Amino acid sequence: MKLRASRISFAFVAALLLLVRFVQASDYPAENDVAPQRWLNAVLPEHLPPLYYPDYAKDRAVDRARIESFAGRYRLSLMTLSTADSKADPRQIAIIAVTDLIALGRNDQAVAVLSAPWMAGDQNAQILHANALMNLGRTDEALVLLQQHLKDFPDSLGGHYALGQLYEKIGDVQSATAAYAWFVSGPKNLFDRWETQQEKGFDDAADVVTIGRAVDRWAAMTSAYKDSPQLNDALLNLFVRAYDAIDRSYWPAHVAAAEYWQAHDNAKAAEQELEAAASDNPHDLRALKINARIALQEFNFDACDEVVQLMRDLDPDSIDADLLEARNLLAQRTPENALRPVQRVLAKQPKNLEALGLLAAVNALELHDDQTTAVLKQIDSMAPQDATAYEEVAQQLAAMRQYPRSEAMYKIAVERAPWWTAARNGLGLLYTQSGDEDSARATLEAAHTLDPYNLQTTNYLRLLDDLDKFAKSETQHFVVFYDATADPIIPEYFGDYLETVYTAVTNDFQTQPAVKTFIEVFPTHDAFSVRTTGSPWIGTVGASTGRVIALVSPRKGEMTMGTFNWAQVLRHEFTHTVTLAATDNRIPHWFTEGLAVWEEHSPLRWEWIPMLYQAVNEDQLFTMDNLTWGFIRPRRPIDRQLAYAQSFWICTYIEQTYGHDAILKMLDGFRDGLSQDEVFPRVLGKSLSEFSEEFHNWTRKQVAAWGYDPQTSKKYADLRDRGEELIKSHQYKEAVDVWERIVAIRPVDALPHQRLAGLYLTKEMRNVDKAIEHLSALDAVELKDDRFAKRISRLERDEGEMPRAIAEAKRAVYTDPYDPDAHQLLAELFEKSGDQAGLAREQRVIPVLQKWIEDNSQRDEMPSGGN
Repeated sequence: MKLRASRISFAFVAALLLLVRFVQASDYPAENDVAPQRWLNAVLPEHLPPLYYPDYAKDRAVDRARIESFAGRYRLSLMTLSTADSKADPRQIAIIAVTDLIALGRNDQAVAVLSAPWMAGDQNAQILHANALMNLGRTDEALVLLQQHLKDFPDSLGGHYALGQLYEKIGDVQSATAAYAWFVSGPKNLFDRWETQQEKGFDDAADVVTIGRAVDRWAAMTSAYKDSPQLNDALLNLFVRAYDAIDRSYWPAHVAAAEYWQAHDNAKAAEQELEAAASDNPHDLRALKINARIALQEFNFDACDEVVQLMRDLDPDSIDADLLEARNLLAQRTPENALRPVQRVLAKQPKNLEALGLLAAVNALELHDDQTTAVLKQIDSMAPQDATAYEEVAQQLAAMRQYPRSEAMYKIAVERAPWWTAARNGLGLLYTQSGDEDSARATLEAAHTLDPYNLQTTNYLRLLDDLDKFAKSETQHFVVFYDATADPIIPEYFGDYLETVYTAVTNDFQTQPAVKTFIEVFPTHDAFSVRTTGSPWIGTVGASTGRVIALVSPRKGEMTMGTFNWAQVLRHEFTHTVTLAATDNRIPHWFTEGLAVWEEHSPLRWEWIPMLYQAVNEDQLFTMDNLTWGFIRPRRPIDRQLAYAQSFWICTYIEQTYGHDAILKMLDGFRDGLSQDEVFPRVLGKSLSEFSEEFHNWTRKQVAAWGYDPQTSKKYADLRDRGEELIKSHQYKEAVDVWERIVAIRPVDALPHQRLAGLYLTKEMRNVDKAIEHLSALDAVELKDDRFAKRISRLERDEGEMPRAIAEAKRAVYTDPYDPDAHQLLAELFEKSGDQAGLAREQRVIPVLQKWIEDNSQRDEMPSGGN
């Protein structure tokens, strides 16, 4: 007995010394170096909820440390353990300490503690040991340890689950399935007992959650959800009972429920569970990873960055943080930047399958096909049936609209993992975005059969059901799909307009799409967003995924984005279709957007003027390297609009300075896989930095004539005040003189054009040509309001200028196709000009529109009405 006691005492001292050494090496000041409150503030930031200790723990360091560890205060827990007295159980100390060390990424130190002979027979210690080895990439050692563990403890729930996780990590799906199957077919038949007995015999929330997690993985890998529809509710009930009935304080049950929801693509439900878990432990690694994945699905790159930083606050060398950073950068279409965190992971763990899959994706996006193939062969040699790497490559290629290459990768992933819903969903979305809706339905219905509760699959299938109900209008180069009940006006105009611009747009870029372009007009914005991203909200009215252009209906309503000039938007989006085709979808984002705005042939928008002026004069324009980030990762409210405006400016400058042929050669370079660092010197003879300096000099000259400098602004303000007073006092001649001076010193401002248009239409100053001149300046920039177009049309009509009157009346209809006044005006003009075809169309449209207005008069989706 004396010998045993001395050994335990020695073990305790060894463990304690190890902990103290760790604490001293973890940038913690000694207690006498800093006031305790300051130290506690550093350890317990304001965002952490307060900890409450029961009375029994107040004087017992080990109990306090256990509470702190469970609440995610891992460093505090270690500090508390270092104050434990010599009578404390060293194994308890070690288990708590190892849990903290693993959470902090100190897996080597955890393994050192767990390798001690006096820990060898502890069941929980062995599972922690295996997990630490897996975190280090030492999977062979972990496998040997778990196999021996299950010989010693054949009923170990944690051991069987950890074994399944390990096999998944190394890509052995068959063995992983067998490991998880123990929970449904093992000698204890745990899940069957749970379903039949529930509370009886299940009083440990941790065991119940382990059963649920394992059964969920088994069900996914064996397609059990297909054959057992009740399984979904049974598993959800299991997690809920774990945290609601067995142990309300057991927050890991919320994390397990969040994992379940996220696996079924229900981000909203997952976030609710994560919030519940975070209130008890905001530092759980599994929860953080789910949060980051959801953020990426929603293109919330900053939120993902915050999670990555929080992981690194816990573990500066976190492999999970590196992998998430790589995914974040890939989602932002910067594979060259994503390579660095991937390489950091592979330097530590050369056989990490997730990192190798991301490396293959990076190479694929950079068109290094030989390297992609080499990496995939390496993965195949390690895990011959692994599907994750192929799905990874497919997903990234699909995001870059590399549809044929992505499809090939998705098909391999589906073939290798026919049970995997994510791969089928990805392939189904690819087919919807590339316009192959028959293949999309077949793929998604197969996914739905495997998992009837997957929300993303359900959303896509509902979308396809809606598309099947759409009416269709086909022309030589376009097929327009629309909801005939919600949008009966669409087929009368969209196809004909698109055919009128087809030749101009395709000639501008010397490219004709190989197939007809699909135009899909959705009656609600939510449906449009699911069509383009799989998500229920993105803040735009049109999007091109290549062959398919999706559009929100251009009418007022609670579920739309209001009226807008659909003709201008369609020309913009069709330009994307053409430039994507011209470059095999390899065009930089800023370039395709700049060219699309350029192809609109509209002046700079009024709201862009002061924004650009400030950006130029305060040196806030984007660099060429981060211009694309302004679209996909705006840091300020103005960034996305600034990115559009600057991209348009760059394209305009290249066109004016180097000629249109330079634009075409740049498209050729991007199609050949060159980066912009290579394209600019090859085509323009300037490096990116030289071009940027040249472009910025040009922008300064542009804004110098806008009249926004302080001196001109003061003069403008004085004249504006004077001009407004003259209008109020009906001194119109003097007012015209003042406002003409204003428009001369600040020509790119809506207000002087508005005032002059009104003044030139007064009886005293009537000058129709001048009024039209200023109305036209306003109309050219207006996207949502058809009043200027109708006013110009009527003025031109009265002047006998019928072609111009008709053109403006059409523009009014294009801006608000549900305005009956615009249609009546156009019909009148067609009749006066003898255009029988045009008149016949309006005579068809007007009764349909009137009935549509009557049918919708009592609904939320109100038409816009006349102006």
